[in-house]
Amino acid sequence: MENKIYRKYPFWCLAGPLLGFLAIQGAVRFAIQFAIELPYALQAYAGIMRDASAGGAVSMEEIMEAYLQAMEPALLLISAHRVEIAAAASLATVILTGILFARDRKLEKKAGVILPEKARAGRYWMLAVFGFAGSLAATCLMTMMQAAFYDSLYQQTSAETYSSPFVIQIICLGFVIPLAEEFMFRGVLYKRYRERQNFWYSAIGSSILFSLMHVSMTQMFYTFLLGLMLAYVYEKFGSFCAPLALHIFVNMGSVIFTETGLFLLLIRDPLVLAGAAIGGAFICSVMFVLIQRTGQKIVY
Repeated sequence: MENKIYRKYPFWCLAGPLLGFLAIQGAVRFAIQFAIELPYALQAYAGIMRDASAGGAVSMEEIMEAYLQAMEPALLLISAHRVEIAAAASLATVILTGILFARDRKLEKKAGVILPEKARAGRYWMLAVFGFAGSLAATCLMTMMQAAFYDSLYQQTSAETYSSPFVIQIICLGFVIPLAEEFMFRGVLYKRYRERQNFWYSAIGSSILFSLMHVSMTQMFYTFLLGLMLAYVYEKFGSFCAPLALHIFVNMGSVIFTETGLFLLLIRDPLVLAGAAIGGAFICSVMFVLIQRTGQKIVY
């Protein structure tokens, strides 16, 4: 149910944290990429100056060509460390969102908001099964969609994401990025929506913002649906730990299934791929029914 906490500036209580989140991420990404590119840029500049001091006329076209050639290794390095850069940018936002999350919980306590009863820890196994089965079903479905509607941006992003070492993927994709995203989109934005709005308005609003953080249409569609489920388990389990755990399980499943070669094995046979998608979806539906029967009753 809604918290009934009224803020003086309801628009900025949502837009402010999101803008701060994006600004921090952008600044950290820029700083890391600038640090990588700077030595190569200086090398290109030194080469241009040597050519100029040798008495040869250097045209603008030659300058640009020399610069692009010098920067190519830097761009390849940035692409190779896409996951680490994303994780560093995400981790930098946790200070902001962690403070906002803690302040909001204190505000709820001060306002006398009756908090829901938290689900028992023994119920979290359902989230683990749902997360791993969901990652299997979703990836199989997205692979089938790629066969019908080729999304080059999704293909490029996936190739760069899963090119990092397995341990790096586990740490960055499995823990750091889910933690940062859950603090922002469920811990702050969703909960602030719920201060005045019903479940569906809050879940859809926060999920749209969550999906817009991803670059390709395939990812946006997938993360929108994931956002709805994350908001749902937050309500049912009465704890921020629930969406965080589910997000971690989903990401971990994708990393493990990719690195073990399961997805490559499945895509060899379209029927097997379809069967895995249907099987994963069936397991998710069973877990959803069990989750629905546990925890708090949601007022829609």
